[in-house]
This record gives sequence, C-alpha cells and structure tokens, in this order.
Amino acid sequence: MKKVHLGSRRGSAGFTLIELLVVVLIIGILASIAVPQYAKIVEKGRIAEALSCADTFNGAQERYYLKFNSYTAATNLDVNCGAALKFYVATVSPGASTWNVVFARSGTAPAPYSGYSFTYTSGNGALPAYAGSNTSVTTDLLPQ
Repeated sequence: MKKVHLGSRRGSAGFTLIELLVVVLIIGILASIAVPQYAKIVEKGRIAEALSCADTFNGAQERYYLKFNSYTAATNLDVNCGAALKFYVATVSPGASTWNVVFARSGTAPAPYSGYSFTYTSGNGALPAYAGSNTSVTTDLLPQ
C-alpha cells in the first residue's frame, strides 16, 4: 500500500516570487559595487596610454638635453604622441633644468574624474613627478 502525505505540495518545480526578488536584490548590490570599480580600471588603462606618451617625451627631451644642454618645446623633439585616443598634449613647457607636459583628457571621463588633466614633470635626471587636476586622479590613477 502506498503512503500519501497530506502536507505535500504539488507542482513545486518553480521559484517563488520572494526567491526571485532576493536574487534580483543580490545582483543589484553586486552591480552597484562592480560598475564604479570597472570604470576606474578602464580609466587606469586609458591614462596608461598617456603615461607611455609622457615617457616617450621624456626620452626625447633627455636626448635633446644631451645634445644642446637645455630642454625644448614639443615642436623641436623627434617624437610625436598624437595617436593618443583619450588624451591630447595641452602644453609642453621647457625650463632650464626641468620641463613639464600637461595632458588633458578628451571626451567624457567617469564621474569622479570628469574633465581632468595631469602634469608630468621631469629633468635633471630626477624621477618624473605627476600631479593631477583633482584629488581622485592623483590618488586613484597616477603612479605614486
């Protein structure tokens, strides 16, 4: 003889509405954490392109300095970093013993960084120094 359970549920193959709402809530929380981090990582990749260009300028400036004993403007250098997609060279300012180049962000950047620029300063054999136009750029994106 077969036993029948009176309290058993028939057709319980799906999910309840509460279970679905909990899953949607968890996905929403994870997305709210992941999206800003993703934007930061993407922006770090884009600024790496400009930093590579700054290093190219550094090498060109040092070659020029060895030849003429002074730093120069960008037009006298043997390099061109015009291929940068998200940055453009705003200014190159040579000095007697140092020089700097300002890179400006083109297009729209994510919220904490929007419309930023950064300055790369080098010369006299010193390590390059970086300064961003806002605190988020300096602390999050630029090398320390």
